[in-house]
Amino acid sequence: MADLVGPIVSLDDPLPTKLRLLRERAEEGGRDERLVRWAAEHPEIAVGADWHARAWWGAAAGEVVRAHLYDQRRREEALDLLTAADVDALDEARRRGGVIVAAAHLGPPKFLMNWLLGRRLPLLVWTNTRDLPDWLGGDAAFADPLDTADRGVLLVKSALHLRGGGVLLGAADQPTGDRTVVFERLGMRWRFSLGLPALARTLGAPVVTALALWQGDRVRIVCGVLASPAAGLTEEGWHRAWLEAYWRSIEPVLRNEPENLRFLRWVVDRVVPPRDDGRR
Repeated sequence: MADLVGPIVSLDDPLPTKLRLLRERAEEGGRDERLVRWAAEHPEIAVGADWHARAWWGAAAGEVVRAHLYDQRRREEALDLLTAADVDALDEARRRGGVIVAAAHLGPPKFLMNWLLGRRLPLLVWTNTRDLPDWLGGDAAFADPLDTADRGVLLVKSALHLRGGGVLLGAADQPTGDRTVVFERLGMRWRFSLGLPALARTLGAPVVTALALWQGDRVRIVCGVLASPAAGLTEEGWHRAWLEAYWRSIEPVLRNEPENLRFLRWVVDRVVPPRDDGRR
């Protein structure tokens, strides 16, 4: 698959044409042996005769979109894939002050982040900063939860940002930090970070889940309110209840939308190289 994605990115054709070319290849029986093995090992997720084609296309198309988002000349073409954005929950929560936006590693990578950057919010983003272009972001701030040098101040910096009325965008579905929670679901073990629920509990900040997902060859953004766990729980119980609610917001995608299973991103080699200037 990697041998196909790079040449597709380099074409001068419009982005929708590139996505259609990938779709044709997927429907013609494009296969990746790692994906075949993964599907065989996880039958609770890999359901349906067209599962492989949809998952294959989503992984490849996501890398093509990522490349466009990180290219100033072609960035707007990628954002034009947006067909609908249901963000009423986010707009309502912002009226009450700082908001945590709990995203997930699903759908086309970096799309939600880039779309939110365009809304010019007081935004702090938890993300891998090693491949961010210098020109991206404007007034937004970025913090890398995988950077051990910054990890000690990450929560403090984020708490101050939220207390100042800012928006914090992060994903809980990856094991960053020293404290994690493990769920066994869909025949797999999922490890979640405690960073976002810890901030939500300590600050009482409202939480909105947000996903940018493939819908055909276009992208939709959906947001929803993540209800706060009941009072009286222990710290551990509160965090787990928060993550259970977060899980329920992403589980339907994991079960039913293989084109959005970006946790299978190892199927393709990334076409956007990491930064080589040493800046984090």
